[in-house]
Amino acid sequence: MTRRSARGQRLPADEVQILNSLQGSELFQRAKFLYNSGWTLRSIGEAFDPARARSTVRYWINNPSPIAGFEGYSNLPTTPVPILSTPESPYRKPRRTLTSAERDQIAALAPIARKYRATMNQGHQSARANRELTEVCVRLHHEERVTIRDLADAAGVSYRAMARRVS
Repeated sequence: MTRRSARGQRLPADEVQILNSLQGSELFQRAKFLYNSGWTLRSIGEAFDPARARSTVRYWINNPSPIAGFEGYSNLPTTPVPILSTPESPYRKPRRTLTSAERDQIAALAPIARKYRATMNQGHQSARANRELTEVCVRLHHEERVTIRDLADAAGVSYRAMARRVS
């Protein structure tokens, strides 16, 4: 699952006061909890006067200080959760990966299709392989939601080459 963030929202005033009262690892942990709850680096950084850069907040979040044994956090209120302006769509199909049979089919067609040239007869083996590879990749990408990266890796070509083929 990917992290969804609430862009353009400011932290609540009480959370701003809590953040400004913390220092060191307590501040780092609170920032990490806010970020994991969906707040953006910008919204966390703008809670300070003067505002902290996003890179600074990212450092706080990625700081390897352990959460276990963290004192002082227990008496703080729970972190607020932002309101996401774009709810997760129930209609969007999840992305899927290639099956081994599909990967083998693409891997078998790709070297033959690579030899295709526009001047070739449509019945030529490379022309047929090129058409079939394009049809398979377009179907998998547009209907089955397989990523271009997975298709490119299976075919042994660059991302850009596969993106041109499926567009």
